[in-house]
Formats: sequence, C-alpha cells, structure tokens
Amino acid sequence: MKSWLNRTIGRQIMFAFYMIILTLVLTSAGVYFYTKNQVQDSRQELLTLNDHRTRATNLYESWQSLQYEMRGFVLLGDEAMLEEIERKKDAINRQTTWFEKNARYKEEEQYATDARALYSAYTERVMPSLTNYVAAKKDGDVTEPFLQMATLGKVTQAPQLDPDRKFNIKTKSAADMSSSIVDMETVFTDYRNSLNQQELAAQDKLGKQVNASQVLGFINLAVLLLIIALLVRPFVSKLTGQLRQLNRESSRLAKGEDATPIPVVNERDEIGELTTTFNQMAAAISTQKMQLVSSNDELQIQQEELVAQQEELQTQQEELEEALDITLRNETHLRYRNELTETLASRETLTAYPAIIEKLITITDAELGAIVFLEEDRYTDIVSYGMTVDQERKLLTSSMSLLERARMHKRAVRSTKQVTSDHPLPYPYSMYETVVPVMDPTTNTMIASIYLVRYRDQFNDDQTEEIWSFSRQLALSLLRMRVFDEIEREREKTSKLLHSIREAVIYIEGGKIFANKPLLALFHHPAHDQFNDDGLMTLDVKIEELAVQVDQHEAFLDYMDRVCSHEIPTEGLSLSLNKEERFVHVYAEGIDYGGRFRGTMLVLRDVTIETGIDRMKSEFVSTVSHELRTPLASIFGYTELMLAKDLPADRQQRYLTTIHTETQRLTSLVNDFLDVQRMESSQQQYHFKELDLANLIQEVAEFQAGSATHHQLSLETGDAPVRPVEADEAKMRQLFGNLINNAIKYSPDGGQVELRLEELDDRLRVTVSDEGIGIPRQALPELFGKFYRVDNSDSRKIGGTGLGLAICQEIVRAHEGLIHVESTEGKGSVFTVELPFVQAEVSLEEIVEASLSSNDHLRKHK
Repeated sequence: MKSWLNRTIGRQIMFAFYMIILTLVLTSAGVYFYTKNQVQDSRQELLTLNDHRTRATNLYESWQSLQYEMRGFVLLGDEAMLEEIERKKDAINRQTTWFEKNARYKEEEQYATDARALYSAYTERVMPSLTNYVAAKKDGDVTEPFLQMATLGKVTQAPQLDPDRKFNIKTKSAADMSSSIVDMETVFTDYRNSLNQQELAAQDKLGKQVNASQVLGFINLAVLLLIIALLVRPFVSKLTGQLRQLNRESSRLAKGEDATPIPVVNERDEIGELTTTFNQMAAAISTQKMQLVSSNDELQIQQEELVAQQEELQTQQEELEEALDITLRNETHLRYRNELTETLASRETLTAYPAIIEKLITITDAELGAIVFLEEDRYTDIVSYGMTVDQERKLLTSSMSLLERARMHKRAVRSTKQVTSDHPLPYPYSMYETVVPVMDPTTNTMIASIYLVRYRDQFNDDQTEEIWSFSRQLALSLLRMRVFDEIEREREKTSKLLHSIREAVIYIEGGKIFANKPLLALFHHPAHDQFNDDGLMTLDVKIEELAVQVDQHEAFLDYMDRVCSHEIPTEGLSLSLNKEERFVHVYAEGIDYGGRFRGTMLVLRDVTIETGIDRMKSEFVSTVSHELRTPLASIFGYTELMLAKDLPADRQQRYLTTIHTETQRLTSLVNDFLDVQRMESSQQQYHFKELDLANLIQEVAEFQAGSATHHQLSLETGDAPVRPVEADEAKMRQLFGNLINNAIKYSPDGGQVELRLEELDDRLRVTVSDEGIGIPRQALPELFGKFYRVDNSDSRKIGGTGLGLAICQEIVRAHEGLIHVESTEGKGSVFTVELPFVQAEVSLEEIVEASLSSNDHLRKHK
C-alpha cells in the first residue's frame, strides 16, 4: 500500500484529503445525532408541559364559567341555563379525567386528586342544594329576596361527609363556601407554578445539552487538527522542500548562472521526475551558453551595421512625412476654400454665416473670429466662432476697437495684445488680431467686417490678401442677401395687403386659380382655418364647384367663361350666395407685366350690408308712405266733403273730430322721425327731475285703456310706496306709452296686459307683459333696430314704422337704464325696463357718524 501511494504525489494528496474528510464526517455525524436526540427530547418535554398548562387553564376557566352560570341560574331560575350548567359539568368531568389518566409526576397526581375532590364536592353538595333552592323559590316555599345560606341548608339534607376532606363546603355558611372556592384557585395556581418550574428545568437541561454539543464540536475540531498535524504536515514539508530547491536553482538559471545538480529523493513520483528533467535541462543550457557566447560577438558586428542603415531610412521617412503633411494641409485648405466659395455664392440668409466663419478660421489657422454686420453706421449683428458673449460685447462697444479703425481707414488693420489673465497657460502670451473690412463696391462703404484672432504668430501679407479676397466674395453675398430680403419684404407686404382687404380676390393665370383669405371665408372653404397668410393660396377646386354656392349659377358661369377666355368684361356682376345669405359685386381686371398679358384678377366685393340697408330704406319708404297716406287720405276726404256739401252741425263735428284725430296721428308719426334724427345726432334734450313713476304709469295706462275695448289692463306696485326716479317726464310718458300701446296693438284678440313695478337694490324694474302674438326667436336680436319690423303675416296686418322700440331704447339709455324683451311666439311678450333710483345726498356728518358706528361694531365683534 505504501509503495502504491509513493508512486505519485496526487495519490498521497488525495489519501490525506480523504482521511481528513472521513474523520470530519464521522465525528460531525456523531455530534449531530447526539445533539438532535437531546434537543428533540427537551422540545417534547416543553411541548408536554405547555399542553398540561393549557389544559389546566382551560379547566380553571371551565370552573369559573360553571360558577357564573350557576349564579345566574339561582338569580333568574331559567331552566335553559340548567342545561348549559350540565354541559359545562360534563366538560369539567372530561378534563379532570384526562389529568387523572395522564398524570406523570407526584404534583400532577395531587392536582388530579384535588380537582376530582372539588368536582365531587361541588356537584354532590353545592349544585343539588342550589337546584333545590331555586325549585323551592318557584314553589313559593322560599320567599326571601336574597339567598340565605341557612335556608339553603334547610332545603337539602346534607349527606354524611368525611370531616378531613380538603374542600369542606358547608351550605349553611357563605364564608365556608367562599374559602373553599379560594382553595380551588390555590390548587390551580400551585399546579401552574409546578408546571413553570418543570418548564424552567427542561429549558436549563436543553441549555446544558447545547453546551455539551459545542464542547463535542470543539473536540471534533481538535481531532481534525491533530490528524492534519500528524499526516499532512510531514508530507507538505517534504514536498515544499523539494519545490523550494527547484525554484532556487531555476532562479540561478534565469540570472545566467550555472545551476547545481539537485539530489533525487524519490524517482518514481512527479517531483523526482521533475528534478531529473531539471538536472538534464541545466546541463544542456550550460552547454548552449558556451556556444551562444561565441556567436554573440558576430551578431554584435552585424547589429551595428543595421543601426546605421536604420538611421538613414528614418531620415528619408521623416522627409516624406513632412512632404505628405504639407500636401494634405494644402489639400484641406483648398477644399475649405472651395466650400467657402460655394457657400458664399449660394447662401442668401444669415443662417449660413456660422459655417462661413468656422471655415475661414480653419483656412487661416486662427483660434477664434467673427463676422460683424454694419447697417446705417450701426453694428446690427455678429456671428462668432470660439468667442464668449463678453468678448463679443467688448468688440462691438469699444470705440477704439479694430472695427472702428478698419471702418475709418477702409483697409485691413492688425493689432498685438499681451494677455496676462484669464487664460489657461501658466505664462503670459500674445494674441494677434486682424480686421478686414467688407466693402460695398458701389458706395465704397463698409457693410461688414471679418475679425480673426490667433496666438501663434501674426497674420502675414499673403494671409491678409487671401482674407481680402474672401471679404469681396462676402460683400457680394451680403448685397445679394439684402436684395433677397427686400424682395421677401415686398412679397410679404403684398401678401399682407391682399389678405387684409375685405374684398375677396381670385387670380387666374395659366390655368391655375389663386385666392386670398377673404375668398375662402366667403365661400366657406375648409382651408380657411389652415391659411398661413403666405401669399395667395392655390385653390384645389374648380370654378364649377364654387358656382354651386352662387344663386345666379348660370350667369356666374357665363361671366367666368368670358374671363377664362381672356375676354375681360367691362361691366360688373351682382350675385347672391347660399340663398341670399351674402350679396357680392364682381368685377374683373386684366394683369399685364413684362410687356404681355399674364392673367386676370377678379374682385368679389361683399355688399351684404349695403344691400340690407337699401332694402331697409325701401321698406321704410314704403311703410312711411303707407302710414302718411292713410291719415292724409282721411283728412283730404273729410275736408272735401265739408267743402262740397252743406252738412248738418253734428256731422261736421264728427268729421272735424276725425280730422283732428288723424292730424294727431300724423303729428305723432312726424315726431317719431324727428326724435330718431335728434337721437342719432345727439341733439335730443332731456329735462331730468324727481319723478313718481308709479303715478305716471297709472295715468298712461288709464289713457291707453280708453282705446282698448278688448283688453284688461292691471298695475301692480306692491304695498310700500315706490321710490322716485330721476327722469324726463315727457320721455317717460313716451316710453311707457309706446310699450303699453304695442302690448295692446300686438294682442289683436284681446287679453290681459299686466304692468308691474318692482324695487331692486338701486333700480326700479317695470315689466309690461301681454298675451299677444309674440315675437319669433330669430327676430329678438334685431328688435330694437331702427325701421325693423318682424317679417310675418300677423305683424304685416298691424301698422307701424319700426321706430317705436328704437326710440324706447334710446330713452332708456339716456337715463342710464336697461331694456330687454322675452317672448314666446303665440303666447305673448314681456318687456322689462330698469331705471336707477334718485341717489340720496349724504352730508359729511352722516358719513363720519356711519364710519364711527361701523368701527364700533367691528371692535365689538373682535
């Protein structure tokens, strides 16, 4: 066995490893099973004790519950409670029986015996006595209000009992029963205390067992260390000794020294084979070393020749790299110049100039720079690269800056400044600046300047001349940009003008149709909301689609056909759109520029308002003519009769009365026209005074009631007197006369006309309501307009000029009041007028007194 182990180091190491593992497993298993058994026994003991404690507690609680139930039974005499008492008695018997069967110690046996004795005493003596007592009380044999122990002893004959018994319950003495119950609690308490002591003993035993397990673990560890010391350490010492000797001799070989042969301890293991091989290798290296030393001298000579050749090749390579670098820089500069030239030739806005200044800095090997724009002797903008905001501000605001010098001399200027602070270098250095003006060749004035800075050296003449050439290209670019900006401004101005005019414009050129924003709104085109005011918009619809909205469809298409065939009509065309929703007047003009005809512009002027005014004037003339013709015809007819015939006096009187009435009607009509004219020209005069409006409205209502044969007029003012208003009495009579007359006139079938006065905080509200024909909802917004009359069959049957409500509104406005109407067609209307009360004059003393009173009130609340 030993010979087999010594053949390889791996077998020896694995043998020692297996021995350690086997020892560790065996000892650990023994400690584990021992500890496990001890802990299980202790845990089972603790569980048993806990179970006994729980059962003892349950038994105690059962006794308590039984006593409570028994007391309730004695107090109430309920038979159902007696059944519950029997159930609890059986439960106590089962629990006591369990303790009698499972008692393990002397204390438990004593506890079971005492519990049984208590059970017997209570069930055989106390419970029957209490039961008999309750029965006697029910039968009427016992009439006492409270339980007397003497009575309890009388109702139940006590059996012969052991005088030495533990629970000596006497039914004749309450104190004896209470002491026996205390003895019962003592028994339970003593038993629980014994259980606690046993639990503490079990816990102490468990702790000792855990400590014993720890001691066994330490013993196990000590045995393992002893095995390692006896078996592993000698083997490791032998193995590491041989390896250290091999390492020492290998280090000598690495340093170029000759190695000493190492003795072989065991030729059959790996260390012995390694030692033999090392000795052979050391001998071979020693032999080769002698050969290398002899050939080294030859190689040294060859190396010196190669070094000389390498230095010559290095010199040639550096010359080629320098030439290549110059070529690449020139190529890069040429590419940047071409890009800069293309940028200057193509860009037309300031957005390209950051790239321009960046390329210019790269071409001139500058560190930072800027293009400064000048307009009307003022620097308007700066585009910089590598400059801070503070540097830009100093460059623009300094009166002695290079920009001003270049502007004055109109040539390139240079400057050298020594920078001593706020720079990243640890020593002072210089910055070299140059400014090349960008001149307008037509006026020989500076329009911009190129500002460049670098730190290496000053700009030479060739570089300055190159910057001059770029400045001339930049001047052309700036001038072209100015022309482009001017064209854009003119185009924007033209676009704004086209879209700001109210007339709709259509421009037709080359088969395309262009339109402005008002045209889209006129024809309800969906693109109106997305219009961006950027020139005329190309319409994506045909003329025929627009003509659908034109009421005069054929006439519009004929007119457009003439326009599209370049036959410009000299006359205009009046049209209406969407069933007379809008009215327009169309005329066309030819557009010629560049010496030839280009297109046709159509202007559609919205004349809806003018058309409405013309219609209103026509209706007004017709209405006025009718209103004037009726009284004039009556006056003319009656006067002609009176002149032509000799009439009786009564008929002459009747005719004169009619003539007088018609003359008053005519006068009222003319007065309405004059009032409207004066109100429009702000020449109407008012005579304000304090006015009792309730009496005035009462008088007007009584006057109007005289001509209303089918109407009932009522006035409601409330119980309290109405405060006065400041108003013109004549205008108030005219105002409410018109409103009451309208209520009567527009109630042709009669009905109730109600007048109501209501006081608000600072205003008087007067409402005039009728049960007439009402007003359509769509007519309410225009109802107070001049000459406006509701356009329906019922209204046309009733005369009027359409001025009455307009005059009412002007009167109310002059009195700083409000007037509005609510109406339901077919049910009647309610006109509401609100007028301010007369403001009472308050003296200074009253104001001071009110202020002091208010302050006193606030202090009381605080």
